[in-house]
Amino acid sequence: MQYQEVLPALDELLVELDEIVLRLNEEGAALFKAGEYDQARALLSKVESVTGFRGKVICLKDEWKALQVPATKKHPSTSDQEKRALRASTPLKKGLRTGSKDFRFPILAALTHLGGSGRVREVLSMVEEIMSDQLNHYDYQPLPSDPNSVRWKNTAQWERHNMVQDGLLAPDSPRGTWEITTFGVEALEKIKNEPDLQRKLFLGK
Repeated sequence: MQYQEVLPALDELLVELDEIVLRLNEEGAALFKAGEYDQARALLSKVESVTGFRGKVICLKDEWKALQVPATKKHPSTSDQEKRALRASTPLKKGLRTGSKDFRFPILAALTHLGGSGRVREVLSMVEEIMSDQLNHYDYQPLPSDPNSVRWKNTAQWERHNMVQDGLLAPDSPRGTWEITTFGVEALEKIKNEPDLQRKLFLGK
């Protein structure tokens, strides 16, 4: 593997870990609602472990960049070519796919348009319309772990979890439904006519 291929591989691993955390969080939320508190707590502990592992991968990425290892010349074997073909179906480098934070404003705007709450499919459909000029080729690629799932929808659902943690979306909305909170409404109202404040509010800067 050449030097320039290591960082994309680590980026791909980080994406996969994000997807795993998203699925575990969704399963945990369902268990809490079903009253299976012990199982939910066990799953939460697993999420924390995966999140900790993700942090280690980020540190490894930084360490690798600091090493500045030069590229090595190597004739690609058949297996190398096959690996490249597999990686070609996913955005390997940071910045190719739309970031999760970019979905915050569209999600709030979509929920407001829907009257404050909506089924996931309805919300995502409106988010796609709002972000039609932003979503790119990589966003529409299927996930390596689930060919039936589109990457941008998975990213949006992952960010929904973060928005719940930040108080923008309700944590106790019915399963399959997203709901904006009073704080979320106020946040949207505050910045909808001030685009320059969107990044500051939603990125916590």
